[in-house]
Formats: sequence, structure tokens, C-alpha cells
Amino acid sequence: MSLRAGLVLGLSGVAIISAQAADQAAPGGPRYYPSSVNWTGWYVGGQFGGGFGHTSFTDPFSQVSNSLKPAGVLGGGQFGVNWMRDSLLLGAEVDFTWTNLDSSSGTASFSSRWLSLVTGRVGYGFNQFLVYAKGGAAFASARATVTDGVHLADTGTTTQIGWTVGGGVEYAINTNWSVRLEYDFADLPTRDLILHGSRAALPVDIDFTIQKVVVGINYRF
Repeated sequence: MSLRAGLVLGLSGVAIISAQAADQAAPGGPRYYPSSVNWTGWYVGGQFGGGFGHTSFTDPFSQVSNSLKPAGVLGGGQFGVNWMRDSLLLGAEVDFTWTNLDSSSGTASFSSRWLSLVTGRVGYGFNQFLVYAKGGAAFASARATVTDGVHLADTGTTTQIGWTVGGGVEYAINTNWSVRLEYDFADLPTRDLILHGSRAALPVDIDFTIQKVVVGINYRF
């Protein structure tokens, strides 16, 4: 073998070894996502956060106006479905949260023990993020009481219906899991409730709103 041939073979071997070493040094596997996440499909998840609201009503027995600000923690879950085309997302979601929203002042009190939202969603996806807005129907429990210091009048626990709007941002951890931060406002006007007292039963109208801020996690199928 000539010196030139040996040199060519030696350089070729070094080139092959260098190429293999470069392949081993490069990060393995494909990049996370080449462009953006496809959010299409069903998902289920959980949420936890806080809620605060405002309720006002006039005591039909004493004609005293009451303005209360119930607040507390809430937690629950949600499920929904998304359809995505290019970067535009359309979806629908149902959630349910248990709450301990309570407030009392003087002779009046108000509480809510659960909140459920049934909404449509529209969003825009980019990279691993989804920014969305939502709106639809709201349902919640409500209970009001008044007292003259001796006798108690109670509406009992009722289900109220109203509307909601909100929005949030969601981040895809991987192809199945995502986390999100969300804000919702719900207006639940309570009409024609009855305060049942020991001596009479009188109707009462209650204006009730809830604002909630939650963090959530979803699993996409």
C-alpha cells in the first residue's frame, strides 16, 4: 500500500469516527414540537383556586338593605373537547367546583356551596401556548338567611341560573398534559326566592355575582 493510499484511508477513518461522535453528542430524538401543539380532542382535568363575590338584597321583614361579600376556596374538575384548524381553536367545556363562599353581616347571611359553568371556548394557539376566551351558562347554589335576633327566616338552598364570561392561558407540558390559569365572572340573579320565617313567608330578590381565579391541569386524549 502506498503512502498516499494509507493517508486517504486514515483520513477517511477519522472522518467517520468524528461523524459518529458528533451524532452521539447531539441531543437525541426530535424537537418537542416543530411548530405548535394540536389541541384537538377530548380532555379531562382538575382545578383549584379562590372565589369572591357580591350579593345584595333587602330584608322583606325589616326593609333593611344588605350588601355582603362572600369569599372562599373552591376546587373541582372539568371536561371538554376542542377542534383546531391552523392556529384557531373552538371548543366546549363543562366544569363543576365545590365552594365554601360565605358572608354575614349583622342579621343577614349568605352562602354558596357549588358552582358549575357550561361554556363555549374560542382560542389561539402558538408554540406550546393556548390563549382563550369563554362564555356561556352558570349554575350555583345559594342560601340566604335573616334574623331579628330571635326568629330566623331562611330561603333554604336553591339552584340559581345565570351567565358567565372568562378567559385564560394554557401551556402544554407534553403531548398529553397541560396546565392553565383561568379567570371567570358569573352573574346569577336570584329572583322570587321565599324567606320562610316563623310568622310569615315573604319573597326576596337577590343579586349574586361570583369571580373566580383557578389553576388547573388537563389530560388530553
